[in-house]
Amino acid sequence: NDDPNIDALRAILFHLISYHNFQWLIYYDSDPEIFRAYLFDNDQEWTNLLDNAKLFNFDEPCVNDWWNRVLAKYEDYKEKLKKAIGDVGEKLTYEHELSRIDRDGFKPAKSFVKWASLISDRFGYDILSIKGKSLPFDLNDRDKIQIEVKSSDISNIESFRFYISKPEWKTALNNLQSYFFYCWPGINLEKESAIDGPFIIPAKELEDHMPKDTSPISEWSECRCVLDISKYRITAVPLKVAGTE
Repeated sequence: NDDPNIDALRAILFHLISYHNFQWLIYYDSDPEIFRAYLFDNDQEWTNLLDNAKLFNFDEPCVNDWWNRVLAKYEDYKEKLKKAIGDVGEKLTYEHELSRIDRDGFKPAKSFVKWASLISDRFGYDILSIKGKSLPFDLNDRDKIQIEVKSSDISNIESFRFYISKPEWKTALNNLQSYFFYCWPGINLEKESAIDGPFIIPAKELEDHMPKDTSPISEWSECRCVLDISKYRITAVPLKVAGTE
């Protein structure tokens, strides 16, 4: 029946919120009544927890400071997590391409496969490889292909989400027949693996779905794609997936 230790409760909640993907954070508002109303409609348990910690008392400077620290730490954590997931996807793609090119008889494979994003992020793609013999696309075996890697820790391949930046798409348009998106769902950071993949989407198949600049005062900078990638599965090389060697 004792009142909670407010400082201890706030410290615990700070840690939990900073390192987990709680979707209710999207409803944060500096107006406590608006915030409480949105949050109560979507998550009554968290509303009660924040109430117990008196974290709706925005007239107190320490409460505002607490929320500022939570949001800053959460954004930093999400950015680091996003980069880590992307790094694993790029590593899987690089290893996949080395194995594929080697099996296709092009040796040494490292002469044909380059991890471009390790050199610079200005190329507009992550991996430079060649078509080889195993990819079923209308290119010569030694034609270069540009690969942009898209990775997610979410396993749903029927509704796979990824973003394409404008510089990436400009590079794709300049290499429309040879530019591909390699998608890796279900990334496991600890095992540096994915549940499946790569799913290989030719850029030319997205051409009709990408935005176009038609305004003299604004232009698009990033496009979100949501699509079923199951039909893009290509199993030319044994893959390293979660739970396997």
